[in-house]
Amino acid sequence: MKLLTDLEHLIDYHNFSDTNLQSEIISSSSTQTINKNDVVIREGQFIKWFIIVLEGKIRVWHESENKQITLYKIGKFETCAYSIVAIGKQYQAMVNAIVVSDTATILKIPLSNLKEWKKYHSWQKFMSETLIGKYENLLGCIHKLAFKKVDERLLEFLRKTSERTKSDTINISHNKLANEIGSTREVVSRTLKNFEKKGNVELEFKKIKLKKI
Repeated sequence: MKLLTDLEHLIDYHNFSDTNLQSEIISSSSTQTINKNDVVIREGQFIKWFIIVLEGKIRVWHESENKQITLYKIGKFETCAYSIVAIGKQYQAMVNAIVVSDTATILKIPLSNLKEWKKYHSWQKFMSETLIGKYENLLGCIHKLAFKKVDERLLEFLRKTSERTKSDTINISHNKLANEIGSTREVVSRTLKNFEKKGNVELEFKKIKLKKI
């Protein structure tokens, strides 16, 4: 019953107005609930499902030489760009994805079911908007890594997280913070210590309190 309700909300949210498309989404879908830190996609894995998040949040990142960079996050009624790329062919993921909320519920649609859905205008609009949005996120990541220093990227992340959570206290480890901004734990810890000396932050174990940022 909850699956049907979630699907109805998804259909309304993206305005999937064609009744045939609605029927196909409902008939071909299954759901899976995943716990925090569980892997959704692993680099090198063949993608078999088209995934849409119904509840929760998923982090998508790339890793090289033990350094991670967050590419984007997938929230409610969003999908991963790599799910779109994989439609109609055998595709190995070049990214990793894990659940970052307490739990996440994902809608799983076999890729083979999607080949005919391009005839539906509302579905094509959803796919196009997703690709454009994630492409813009990727450009933002490239810009930050190429043109912004670690302290600037760190300040921006702390400010945005504080605004989003409406709190001056951010609960996060230095390692996770490094993964978010594409740096190393050692560099992030050193930068935070400099911030603390300037009176910008107060540091506790896995906790950062913003003061004058």
